[in-house]
Amino acid sequence: MDLPEEAISDQVLLERTANSFYHYKDFCLQEIWKPRILKWKSLSTYQKQLIPWYEDYLNNIRDCIESNSIFYMNLLEKCVGIWGLGSDPNKWATPNNVDMGKTVSILNQIAREWSADCSEERDRFLALLKDFLDSKFPHDRRDVKVLVPGAGLARLAVDIARMGFSTEANEVSYHMIMVGQFIMDSGLQKDQVGIYPFVHSFSHHLNRREQLRRVNIPDINISEELGGKGLLSMVTGSFPDLYGPNTNIKQSDSYSNSAYIREIRARNRSTKDLVVTNFFIDTASNVLDYLETISHVLKDGGYWINFGPFMYHFEQDPQTEITADFNPYTGEVSNMFVTPLKGLELSHEDILSVASTKFPFKIIHEQSHISSGYGTNKMDISMQGYQCSFWILQKSCDKVNNNI
Repeated sequence: MDLPEEAISDQVLLERTANSFYHYKDFCLQEIWKPRILKWKSLSTYQKQLIPWYEDYLNNIRDCIESNSIFYMNLLEKCVGIWGLGSDPNKWATPNNVDMGKTVSILNQIAREWSADCSEERDRFLALLKDFLDSKFPHDRRDVKVLVPGAGLARLAVDIARMGFSTEANEVSYHMIMVGQFIMDSGLQKDQVGIYPFVHSFSHHLNRREQLRRVNIPDINISEELGGKGLLSMVTGSFPDLYGPNTNIKQSDSYSNSAYIREIRARNRSTKDLVVTNFFIDTASNVLDYLETISHVLKDGGYWINFGPFMYHFEQDPQTEITADFNPYTGEVSNMFVTPLKGLELSHEDILSVASTKFPFKIIHEQSHISSGYGTNKMDISMQGYQCSFWILQKSCDKVNNNI
């Protein structure tokens, strides 16, 4: 039976993602380790004697890469059957450089979400969130529906479910979904697995030990925390595509126009009590699409809680996409337009102003300049980090929202 075009596309993305995990070791040895070995060999005998330990250090780099590769091979062993992938990696679609870059960088994301090393980072938001949830929802939390879009490896969604709320995690990246599923569904014990997330970067280290430092994951026993409670679910796909209205958003790469998806969006209207966005809203090419979606999926009286910076992901992206209007009932397309991915980077004040004057939101609380890292080595001496905004908005019952 032939697969429909959309299914073929998803299959290719899955194969590229899995193949990027499979080729992680080869990629890192070629792009990271080999140039440094060649650099070492190019030194004069005199200069080699100045740093006689350097070759051993590079061998340690290789060992760390190999250890990370074992983590990915274990992931593939678990996930290949679940995702319906063929058993021969040579027949999978070939990953591109972006896929390989994600496979490298996601190791920092794993440390950020699932290690004790980054608990202080996570707690910057979690403490603020918990204070609000404790005050507003002291009882009957299972009946409170929470949506976490851009859930990444699902740690925040897990933490909210641990508080007793019915939590839905939404993520579009197959890299995130496959790794997150492996971490959560493999029965890992606390600190069972070691990875080396900082091995790929050679700048801003106080000493070599920090670059080669092992980070243990997960920092909690997930199955004991959530097992059998039925409080956490995961949904794959674009946030606006699945949860947005059928009006006011243009068809694009992240917002499709099939009758099936239009029906899903209609069913998701006013179904959530809370939408919690964490390091997420600046991932939008059009942040107004996110505002439309949050307004659509929230119940009247529901809350939008946000934490994160404004480092717009598409600010420097030269790519374009085709956008178009469409009839929400027939799907008929009109006004197709070649649209830059960059170009709509709204500030903290802009978003709150639009949300409170053009959308049905009132501002309950706002705060800015909250310092936070994101998966960084805590011994990093570059002073890298983010100034984050935190706000709580409530969808007002007395403002009309006619989205369908």
